[in-house]
Amino acid sequence: MCSSEVTIDAKGRILIPEGILEKAKLRRGGEARLEIVDGKLVITRLILPQEFIQEMEGCITEGKPKLEPLSLKKTWKTNE
Repeated sequence: MCSSEVTIDAKGRILIPEGILEKAKLRRGGEARLEIVDGKLVITRLILPQEFIQEMEGCITEGKPKLEPLSLKKTWKTNE
């Protein structure tokens, strides 16, 4: 687990430390979704469907997937 204490500035912004950005595969200028789950702030990196397909290529070789593929669609960047 990676954690760090941060300060929320007067405009409600936080600076995410470089190490956490790297581990979460977040990039400056990238997009993310913020959610409150069980009272915790969760930041999810958004990716294009093509990027998702590239990252998942070869991951499922046999048997039933452990994750529901449609639930992973929440991480996709959409134009909605």
